[in-house]
Amino acid sequence: MALGGEKTLAFPNQTPRPLAPGLWEMRGSWRNKLGRRMTVMRMADGRWAIHNSMRLTEVELDWLRELGDIAAIIAPNVFHTSDAGWMKDRFPTAELYAPASQLSRFRPSDGARSLAEFRGDDVLAAFEVHGTRFAESVFVHRPTRTLVMTDLAFNMGDVFTGLERVLMRWNRVGGRFGPSRLFRYMFLQDRAVFVESFQRVLDEDFDRVIVNHGEILETGGRAVVRQSFAEFFPELK
Repeated sequence: MALGGEKTLAFPNQTPRPLAPGLWEMRGSWRNKLGRRMTVMRMADGRWAIHNSMRLTEVELDWLRELGDIAAIIAPNVFHTSDAGWMKDRFPTAELYAPASQLSRFRPSDGARSLAEFRGDDVLAAFEVHGTRFAESVFVHRPTRTLVMTDLAFNMGDVFTGLERVLMRWNRVGGRFGPSRLFRYMFLQDRAVFVESFQRVLDEDFDRVIVNHGEILETGGRAVVRQSFAEFFPELK
């Protein structure tokens, strides 16, 4: 399991939901209204990759075991590593991937590898998005034309109230799809490098977009992603 004492809470999760052949999601609660999401994707060899692990009940783990062999457990950025070690304990033969700066959080026996080493395949393509402080990698599940992101963008409904709603609206989180204002002013490290690497993502053929916080864009996602990021980065094509 992860080192460093980061404590996670076990909240009830929703029933696994199939999105398309070879693509599942499971939504979970958290300490706040942002929620979280785990995505499970079938790879070219028929095995599965778990993106953004959550702690599961035994019933949910049984479902995951019945799904098939787990090849990869992916902690997609520096903010979402806390449950990856827990999941590795349940699937010890799976490879564990995390940002290079976070590898020391795991036990040596976990054999955690840098996200840069996750090469993916013709079915599940991986893209390191450089130029940010949270070292996120995004994934494209090509058979289902699905882009999977974590904290680069939000798609929250109008779920906030009071002062929290005011702050979230300022941050451009709530009632819209797109990157937060804090991403631009706090977490962006090198604008040119980010634009260059994110352009490679936009050049992919995807339609559905899965984010960690908020609703899934089931269709038209490529145009929405391009338009929403172009508000901050008009140099994106």
